[in-house]
Amino acid sequence: MYTDHFLTAALEFFQEIQLPLRRISESYPQTYELTSSLGITGALRGYFVLQSEIGTARNLVSGMASRLGVTFDEIDFGPFHRATIGEIVNQIAGKAIVKLETCGMNCMITPPTIFIGKGITVSLPLPVTTMEKALQGDFGTLRFFVALSGE
Repeated sequence: MYTDHFLTAALEFFQEIQLPLRRISESYPQTYELTSSLGITGALRGYFVLQSEIGTARNLVSGMASRLGVTFDEIDFGPFHRATIGEIVNQIAGKAIVKLETCGMNCMITPPTIFIGKGITVSLPLPVTTMEKALQGDFGTLRFFVALSGE
């Protein structure tokens, strides 16, 4: 399934930033404080979504920044944190799109969108193929969600 390319891309991304995932397990819909998503267009259509609690997102950004030698002075979950989470989603999806291209699937991604608030859930009205996983690392747990149609 083409959704597998997104999981492979996520594994590669976390290895590259030296924050390897410790465990991948099944995930089930629940509410989160932060949702970052982007659209997939072209031969396949759908969404790629990462969700977490703010503390997990803050830990992820801090861990990534320290391993890359980047310093920042935001205490709260500010513009740097939001931009970094958006870029993480963008990087993972970009890697997956390259993998899809090798399978003859020409796709593009939309810019990432971030939603912050209490009780955010994701539901899609279209018949789609989905993959939902919990990605666990030293930073916490992310909900990984891919939904594609046209498979």
